[in-house]
Amino acid sequence: MASDAKYPIREVSRLTGINPVTLRAWQRRYGLLQPARTEKGHRLYSDADIALIRQILDWLEQGVSIGQVKGLLDEPNPVAVGSNWEQAQAQLMEAAVQLNLGRLETHLLELTSLYPAELVLRRVIEPWLQALAQLHRPDSQLIEQAAQALLKRVFYQLLTIKSGPKVAIARLGQVRERAGVLTQFELQGMECRSVDLGVLDPTTLALAKGRLNYDAVIIILGAGLSHSHFQEMGTALPEHSYFIGELGSIYQRQGWLTQPFSVYVSDLVRDNNASFSLV
Repeated sequence: MASDAKYPIREVSRLTGINPVTLRAWQRRYGLLQPARTEKGHRLYSDADIALIRQILDWLEQGVSIGQVKGLLDEPNPVAVGSNWEQAQAQLMEAAVQLNLGRLETHLLELTSLYPAELVLRRVIEPWLQALAQLHRPDSQLIEQAAQALLKRVFYQLLTIKSGPKVAIARLGQVRERAGVLTQFELQGMECRSVDLGVLDPTTLALAKGRLNYDAVIIILGAGLSHSHFQEMGTALPEHSYFIGELGSIYQRQGWLTQPFSVYVSDLVRDNNASFSLV
C-alpha cells in the first residue's frame, strides 16, 4: 500500500464533489485512477490521486467525454476536441422525439453514472429540458410530457443514499415538481440525503418548528411571491435554512430574502459555506 494513500473514498468524495459510484466507474471502466487498497480491500487515495481527479474534472468541464480523458492526460500538449455536452443533449433529444423511452433511460443512466451531478444538470439536463419546451411540432406536448415523466422516475430511482447530512426540500410559489427532484439529485451528488416536503405554505411553517429536525432546509423559490410571503416565514424558518432558484435573484434585488441565497445548490455551498454539505 502506498505510504501517502490516506483518504478513504467517502473523504475523497467530500474533497472533490465526485460521488463514490462515479469514482469507482472511472477506475473500472477507464483506468483513470489506481487507488491503493487496505488489507480488507478498501480503496485509499493519495494527494496525487485527488489532484488527478481535479484535473479530470477540468477536462470534463471543457466538454471532453470521460472516455477521451485518459488520452489527453497522456499527451504532453493536450487539446480538447468537440463538446461532449452538446452530443449528450442531442442523444437525449433524439430519443425523446422518437419516444424511445428505453434508449432515453439508458442515456440518462449512463450520464449519471459517469459524470458529477452538477455537470450533468447544468450542461445536459437543463439545456435539454429548455429545448424540449421550445419544440414546435404537433406532438411536442406528448414528447415533453413523456420525457419529463421518465426523467423524474429515473432520478427518483437514483436517490438511494442512506447516510450523510439530511436536507429537507420545499417549494415556494409556482415551482414545478421536477425542480425538487433535480435538487435532490444534486444533493445526492454531494453525499447528502434529502426528503421532499412538497409545496410550502409560509403561514403553516410555524406549526412545524421544532419538528424539522434536518441538517438544513432548502426552499426553492418560484414565481408569484410577494414581500409578505417572506415576512410570514420570518422567524419560523429553522436554523440552516437556504433559498435557491433562478427567480430568487429577483427577490434578492428587492431585499426580501432573509436567508442565504444562490441560484443552485452547488453555488450555495461555494458561496455561503453551507454547513450541511460534505463537499
